[in-house]
Amino acid sequence: MAATAWAFYNAAKHKLAIGTINLSAGPFRLALYKTAATAPADLATITIQSQISTECSGGAYAAGGRTLAGISWGTGASNAQQKFDCTDPIITASGSAISAILFGVIVKSVGATSGFPLCFSQLSTAAFDVTTSNTVTITMAATGIFTLA
Repeated sequence: MAATAWAFYNAAKHKLAIGTINLSAGPFRLALYKTAATAPADLATITIQSQISTECSGGAYAAGGRTLAGISWGTGASNAQQKFDCTDPIITASGSAISAILFGVIVKSVGATSGFPLCFSQLSTAAFDVTTSNTVTITMAATGIFTLA
């Protein structure tokens, strides 16, 4: 599977600049969306998570997404860089399959199932399923989710 780089939502850039999204303070979640999702890649108009439709369901995946562990925001490869990163999330399809996964959206949580979308990635060139009792690991780049230089 070839994932795309994480792309920022325009509103998230503004929220970062004015401090509404603080990268040092979570929680952040990874939400999974299906192929038929409405506008996960609409960087210009998405401002809140509820504007994106067709979230995945099933298995141990809960609406709103999986809380990201090991969030870090700090010095990257050099003191001139700042890196945002997390532990690679592992999602298990426990009890039922999770189907038609195509997009991942990192969200700054403001409630159990709501938040501000920060960035998205198309996780594969084609939609995929995680069958019962299997897992999917979203491997973040070795350089982090993103760096600012």
